[in-house]
Amino acid sequence: MKKRITLFLFTWIVVFFLCETVFSQTQWKNPLEAGFSVIEGRLDNFREFNRLPEVMKDSVRTEVWNLSHQSAGLSISFKTEAPKIEVVYSVSGPLQLPHMPSTGVSGLDLYGKSKEGTWYWLRGNFQFGDTIRYEYQVESERHTLEEFRLFLPLYNQVENLAIGFEPGFSLEFQPIPTSPPVVIYGTSIAQGACASRPALAWTAILRRELDQPVVNLGFSGNGLLEKELIHFIGQKEASLFVLDCLPNLVPGKGLSDKDIRNRLWYAVQYLRQKHPHTPILLTDHAGYSDGEVDSSRKETYEHLNLLLAEEYRNMKKEGVSLLFHLEKDQISLTEEDFVDGTHPTDGGMLKYAKAYIQKIREIQNQPFDQ
Repeated sequence: MKKRITLFLFTWIVVFFLCETVFSQTQWKNPLEAGFSVIEGRLDNFREFNRLPEVMKDSVRTEVWNLSHQSAGLSISFKTEAPKIEVVYSVSGPLQLPHMPSTGVSGLDLYGKSKEGTWYWLRGNFQFGDTIRYEYQVESERHTLEEFRLFLPLYNQVENLAIGFEPGFSLEFQPIPTSPPVVIYGTSIAQGACASRPALAWTAILRRELDQPVVNLGFSGNGLLEKELIHFIGQKEASLFVLDCLPNLVPGKGLSDKDIRNRLWYAVQYLRQKHPHTPILLTDHAGYSDGEVDSSRKETYEHLNLLLAEEYRNMKKEGVSLLFHLEKDQISLTEEDFVDGTHPTDGGMLKYAKAYIQKIREIQNQPFDQ
């Protein structure tokens, strides 16, 4: 009899632990299998975590195509009441760069939105390896977080991403916004170098502060105002077109002053023809941190900015409407705002974002009947 009771108790203990194991297993959802578009931050919708569609592969240079596979500016929104969220994924390139940490190159950022509409950053415990894992505890005594936005890596290609949550809860992906985005065509600085994490890139700060969709078409070293990209951008609706390519139109790219002027004119005229009522913003080169001690570097950005200012005035004289100019002094970087003399720190990114936010609000708050 005693053996039967012992066996009975042992059996129930085993069943209990098996059930505990089964029901504590994390549930996983793949955003690419949501059944609708959930990847925000690009002009076309498709399954992969890329920024350009496959149809562009033969239209753009190989360098641009390869960079378009890096998920800068892409994000995923979802709702869940789960107190714990996990994200696992892999990347195809190096985890970090000499001047940029793994958390920015290959890492994630998760923000939660409260009932009051405020976004809060959530600290994730992360592990980097062949598989990258982030774990977030989202329980809060002060705020009930109802919606979440996951910002993807700035300088790597994402593969096999899944979001996990505890049994007994649900997780529902949110469809991407339907309103026209702010479209940014730029360089490595627009792509996100050298933010320490994805949500600190100035384009991501814009997304949160303006509460408007933002498309990041920053291509490191390859923001050259090329017709193929201008044509692609021009086929889509936007609330604002931003052309921030001057940092790549420097000596060494094989472009003369005449070439740069022609590219500026072509880009503006093409976009204006396709979208007569959409504002266009031209942005200065924000400078280098060593400009005061390296005359050739200072001459480079001052020359480019004078060229842009001249062409901006000429375009306005020619009657190009809804054209705006963000100047270097408005961005106002100092030597403490750079990582390597060229790319901004997190503080520099914040200054970029603040300058853009102020300018965009000025643009969007005026009547567009000029």
